[in-house]
Formats: sequence, structure tokens, C-alpha cells
Amino acid sequence: MTAAGGSTGAGGIAGMHAPQQAAYTSTKFFKEIGPCAYRNWKSDSECYKLHGYDRSFNFTFGCSHLDKQGFVVDFGGLKEIKRQLEYWFDHTVILQSDDPMVRTFRKLESMGHLVLRTFPLISCEGLAEFVGEYVDHMLQEKDKGRNWVISCEMIEAEKNSAIYSPRHNPERILFPELAELNKEIEEQNTSELL
Repeated sequence: MTAAGGSTGAGGIAGMHAPQQAAYTSTKFFKEIGPCAYRNWKSDSECYKLHGYDRSFNFTFGCSHLDKQGFVVDFGGLKEIKRQLEYWFDHTVILQSDDPMVRTFRKLESMGHLVLRTFPLISCEGLAEFVGEYVDHMLQEKDKGRNWVISCEMIEAEKNSAIYSPRHNPERILFPELAELNKEIEEQNTSELL
């Protein structure tokens, strides 16, 4: 996530120097979360204007050994992930945390006109990274490193997608640091506008 000015932070997880090989993989698809409106304020195309899509997420999970049920990931235990995706992307406006319009949209939000969520990088790639790191963090906490996210594909409007592979990112920022970075960028952005 160096595009947003972050630092790297993967050194704290054992075995992170080289991607771990998965003996088993499984996938989970969360289809059409949304709609949500967004804009990419740094775009040179029409994408700098507010527009919207449903977003879908396809995860590939890996592990070296299955759990006692014979699962890579217990799909029934992923309800919190679906709730979080809906929190971020269902009937919301999403902006990059350094977007100059964040303050204006926060004001509209305070008046009850919208629900705003911000992210360090608003591109498909940036959202795949943010969500992929979140889900990997959830698995690490829940299953103590037994399984992990191999990839997170973020699909917008069934025609565009980006795939992020956490353990292949040499500049990886783990989710807690990524979430804090997002908060800091937005705070700095909105305080500069005062």
C-alpha cells in the first residue's frame, strides 16, 4: 500500500519471508455486495465523478492441514466477514481517505444524506488489498495461522476485477496497521482543509 504513503509491516508473522505452500485450497464468493457509490479523485478519466457498482469478492484460502471437520475454512464461520463487507460496501459512498471531498461528504453524512467509508486506496487493487488483509487477519486470529488468504479478487460490475495475494506482497502492511494508516490519512486530509 505504498501508494497511500504507508510503511511495510509483515515482519512480525512467522514464515512470512516466503509464501507458504498450500496443500489444500478452497474458495468463497460473496456476490453483489452493494450498491455503493464512489469516485477516484486522482483519475484522468470519467472515474473522478461519483458513480456506483455492486462489488463482489472471491477469496481463495489455503492450509497445510485440514481442521477436524476436514475443512480449509469453515464457511459457516465467515458470517462476520459478510457483515463487514456489507458495512463497507452496501448502500455507502466510498472515497479514498486523501480525497479533498471527504470533509464535504462527512458533512452530508452528519445531515443523514449518506453513509461514508474511506480507504487508503480506492482502486480495485487497493480495495482487494484492504479487504484481503482484513480477511487474512481474521483467519490468523481465529485459526492461529492454520489457514490463510491466498488471494482476494475484488470484482466491480462483473466486468472489472483486481486480485491481491497478501503473502506475495513484498511491501505488505498487515490489517491493523493498514486500518490505522487509513484513519491517519483521513484525519490529516480533513485537518488540512480547516
